[in-house]
Amino acid sequence: MKVVFFNGSPRGRQSNTHRIAEQILAGAEAAGAVTEEVFLVEKNVEHCRGCFSCWHKTPGQCVIKDDVNELIDLFLESDFAGMGTPVYGMYMTGLLKNFLDRFLPMATPHIQKADDGTFYHNGRVAKYPKRFFVANAGFPGERNFDLLKAVISQQPMALQVYRNCGEALNNRPDERLSEPIQKFYEALYAAGGEMVRQGQVSEATHRRIQTEIISDEDYMAQANKHWDEAIHEAELAGEKEAD
Repeated sequence: MKVVFFNGSPRGRQSNTHRIAEQILAGAEAAGAVTEEVFLVEKNVEHCRGCFSCWHKTPGQCVIKDDVNELIDLFLESDFAGMGTPVYGMYMTGLLKNFLDRFLPMATPHIQKADDGTFYHNGRVAKYPKRFFVANAGFPGERNFDLLKAVISQQPMALQVYRNCGEALNNRPDERLSEPIQKFYEALYAAGGEMVRQGQVSEATHRRIQTEIISDEDYMAQANKHWDEAIHEAELAGEKEAD
């Protein structure tokens, strides 16, 4: 059993996306899986050129020679493949979107119509991995994920994590958050194990994952204070340089 996670955060190994993913992967590994986290920011992932060569000149193969062909092989070799992103502009990061755009060689140009009236391209791959998805937002509230949920709803997922108030995970010293964050991490660990053992994460574990870590009001107060202090420090540093 192999579980791979593609981290689309520009912060890479310092990201809240990684903090979430490492707990899921730890649970999966404890259940017997081989796990790997890929940090897209460390890879050479060029933009899709829209040339469609992968459909007619080199069917199934992109003409761009970067890291993506190897990453697609890794994706297809996995039993479970996860994607993760912080919320940027109410959607995913450019890093993750560029990577997903490069999945085009796995489809053919032929268009089909589904029973629900939507349209799709035929796939050229015999077997895809099961999927899971992680998103975290620097905002409080639940509406930050509306666009992502609309996209993700088009395909079955073994696990979906939508973590608001994501910066609360960023190692900020607040003893009041230690217990709810630990419970959140424990739920993620359990989810990783359930994926491997059962092929799906239970509704009960999903509910545990979505439990509130900090109230919206407290999070806003802390975030605004943090940025006020950061701005003040930058202003002082600028004045010192001017002197």
